[in-house]
Amino acid sequence: MIMNSGTIKGEAVRGPLGTVHSVLALLFAAYQLYYIRAIPYEPAIHGIVHLGFAMVVLLMGRLRESPHSKLVVGWLVCLLLAAVAVTAYFFVDYRTILANPSRPPTVALVFGVIAVIVAVILSRQSFGMTFPLLAAVGCLYVLYGRFLPGIWRAPAVSIQRAITLLAADVTSPWGLYGSLLGISANYLFLFILFGSTLHAFGGLRFVFQLGSLVAARVRSGAAAMAVISSALLGSITGSTVANVTITGSFTIPMMMKEGYTPEQAAAIETAASNGGQFLPPVMGATVFVMAAYTGIPYIDIARAALVPALLYFLAVFLYCELNAARNSITPTPANSRVNMRETAMDALLFITPLAVLAVLMLEGYSLMAVIFWATIAAVGGGLLSAAVRRKDRLDWAKVIDTLSQGVKSGAEISVLLAVIGIFVGALEVTGLTLDLSVVFGRLAGDSVFLLLVATVLISLILGTGVPTPAAYVIVATVLSPLLIRQGIPVLQAHLFPLFYAFIAHLTPPVGLGLLVACKIAGSNYWRSAVEVFKAAFVSVILPFCFIYAPGILLDYETPAVAIAEITASALLFFSLTVFSVNHWRTRLAPLERLALLAACLFSAGFIGLPRNDVWIALSALAGLVAVVSNQRRPVVAHFKREG
Repeated sequence: MIMNSGTIKGEAVRGPLGTVHSVLALLFAAYQLYYIRAIPYEPAIHGIVHLGFAMVVLLMGRLRESPHSKLVVGWLVCLLLAAVAVTAYFFVDYRTILANPSRPPTVALVFGVIAVIVAVILSRQSFGMTFPLLAAVGCLYVLYGRFLPGIWRAPAVSIQRAITLLAADVTSPWGLYGSLLGISANYLFLFILFGSTLHAFGGLRFVFQLGSLVAARVRSGAAAMAVISSALLGSITGSTVANVTITGSFTIPMMMKEGYTPEQAAAIETAASNGGQFLPPVMGATVFVMAAYTGIPYIDIARAALVPALLYFLAVFLYCELNAARNSITPTPANSRVNMRETAMDALLFITPLAVLAVLMLEGYSLMAVIFWATIAAVGGGLLSAAVRRKDRLDWAKVIDTLSQGVKSGAEISVLLAVIGIFVGALEVTGLTLDLSVVFGRLAGDSVFLLLVATVLISLILGTGVPTPAAYVIVATVLSPLLIRQGIPVLQAHLFPLFYAFIAHLTPPVGLGLLVACKIAGSNYWRSAVEVFKAAFVSVILPFCFIYAPGILLDYETPAVAIAEITASALLFFSLTVFSVNHWRTRLAPLERLALLAACLFSAGFIGLPRNDVWIALSALAGLVAVVSNQRRPVVAHFKREG
């Protein structure tokens, strides 16, 4: 039915098209699982089909949205047909291109350009202009970089060769159909699908119940619930924004009801949600990208991340407890209403798929097989629970909607990584990656610290307002090799920018996770940014410990060294948290804050100096002990506090 204004009525769009979109999303998920078990053709063809499915699902999702003008609908239909045609051509004619990949037929060049156009349009609709501009810059550099001076000069490339390198050679590790798309097709999409499946079949109920159980037993109440539930959920979803949206919708109002300011509530939820991406045993989806990108086994990355993740969440929890004491907050009685029997049964729905995932990884199964069986376990557990417990009957409409949303999120990341592949491919085929490493190396000189600071700044800038996998891939391509050449091990050289790509979701001027939390809380964005810095400032310092105190990653020569470095790091984070909140048992006096600051400096000195002197560590511990002791029984008249 057409309205007078030339707009298609919303219900008409949402009805049958909504059904078609859901069916396509489920077919996409089923295809991905089928490929793992059957592997009917080589990975390059799988990437072609994967990107085709992703583009079709996203375009059908745009069509189901209403209202649209007839012109927009016509444009979306044209893009949809183009996506189908491109995928069909590359799938059918793959062998022809494989026979001579450096000189594909003209029709392949045409379809390559069409594929780039469709992917760029979809990435713009999902994530704005950042990555279309990066892709455009990459293409222009390949074509016209030969006119630039000095180290910026690129080899001369014809337009046919540029299209081949960046779009039409579906066998190349670079470009639209390159290795980044392969990471999505073989790992990242499957992980996102696993998270949405766990959610759809009830596996996340335990997360919220556990949060409520903990909240009833600590002073910080709803804030502790936010930390626990957001940490576990964030480990599954790998998305700060999705995590804040799911858990923040009830934890933020609860925190504000208990007495936290809107800014504190938004900060706590954002900090906890963001940290889930680094929490083993599952961790966020970006870590799967790192595992595929570096060749480091996922289990090794998870082992290295264990202690840093625990220190991060202990610091966030301490921030919650100190603010609860400072604001005289009493948890609401509702937090204690948890049915222990139901919680124990729901725990099986959550723990079983994760146990399957962990055991199979330890047994050496491929990552694709591990995620496949973990997903099957999540579905099986949900169906069994629904059959045994009548109250858990599945609402299939909600199940399908949750799965469809997960597939849509995975499709958006797939298209995004394909577009980034154009930019990264341009850097690689022109040799600019090596040249940029030389530039940054000259700027930093022989100082590893200056190079690390440059990596921090670039990671935060690139991570502003974009998905973490995208920010990590670009920084890892440009700067991680230079860190490795400076003698930093591969694991630390990639974990360092990865962690700053995580925290870009917290930092102004964008900070998408914080923006969503502020909207829920109705808080001032900039005041919330100050609070989230207090709550999650550990994330700013923690990556430097990866380099200067590798014992924190359980990489050590002797256990004593690891224990010393972990203890010094914990002491530093503890002291800084108390210092930033300005409260322990009571408000801190000026001399107490000064003592804490000294403890922080001595801890940092123990970590950063080449020689870890014991007297430095003892000085740090003495400063902290002095503050804690004086808070219990003040002995200095000058320590009289206000209020």
